[in-house]
Amino acid sequence: MNLEQMARRCPGAQLVSRARLSNWRYFINGNGYAGIEEFSGSEVWGCLWSLNSRHWEALDEYEGVDGGYYEKKILKVERDSGNEEIDAWVYLSNDYDYGIPSSEYQAIVIRGAKDVNLSKSYIPVLEDWAHGAPTSYSK
Repeated sequence: MNLEQMARRCPGAQLVSRARLSNWRYFINGNGYAGIEEFSGSEVWGCLWSLNSRHWEALDEYEGVDGGYYEKKILKVERDSGNEEIDAWVYLSNDYDYGIPSSEYQAIVIRGAKDVNLSKSYIPVLEDWAHGAPTSYSK
């Protein structure tokens, strides 16, 4: 979501809209990086990008797809603009242990949420992970 990072990694990529994924929730994995996991009744907010093949190659490398850190999967998401449900590629962490982000990483996540204008009511969900899993999270 972080516009500065996307401009550096994927020059020319276009931000399309915000999007919501129902019955999933945000977490920080055991390596200290963002992930999402299925969780009934919850939701994750993010954004959709228009990408070309060079962009996908750069993101796959950054996300460690070949190393098995993340995998790509098509999920149905709801676009914020028009409430349209579409298929979208999503990076899913292969590490489902909960961890703690570095303060630098946490700042990048929060900056990205603000960059794409996620709801002010959703940003605290991301902020709550600054020191590890919130008490409301359980496996």
